[in-house]
Amino acid sequence: MVAKPGGREWDEAIWAAGAAGDRPDWADVMWYGVDADGRVGMFTSGGPGPIPRAVFLDLDAYNALGQHLRGLPVVGRPELLIRYKRTAVWQRAAERGLFAFNYEYDRGRPAGYRLVARPVAPVSLAELPEWVRRQLSEACLCGESFTTVAERVADLSGVRCGLVA
Repeated sequence: MVAKPGGREWDEAIWAAGAAGDRPDWADVMWYGVDADGRVGMFTSGGPGPIPRAVFLDLDAYNALGQHLRGLPVVGRPELLIRYKRTAVWQRAAERGLFAFNYEYDRGRPAGYRLVARPVAPVSLAELPEWVRRQLSEACLCGESFTTVAERVADLSGVRCGLVA
């Protein structure tokens, strides 16, 4: 039986690849991280985007983290910086205070994670439960500040745990 996108087997295949150090470039992985200032971001890999190794430590913990962050209350209408045909995923994340990024690699610009939607009231790591803070701190972009990344790609070079690239 072939795993279908969105199912448990699909997720397990993605996590097995990532845990082995192989980028799952056949899947658009949504992952979460925090910047040097403690602001939270949601990232979509678009397939070839690098992903912090820490994301692949525990699929169940990752799913719980995603569920918690998607369940945050709406804090306001975000600023949409990049327009795609469908922007709902990034808008929903930013409505809940997350900086929302997508990996771009074919638009005539340098490849990398670009800010799609900026929240009006960013979520701070300090506002979140301890278990969420612990998990997000594993995927910290130490040399980056999400508030200054609008016109360039996000700098992932400071990710402590390394990248699956």
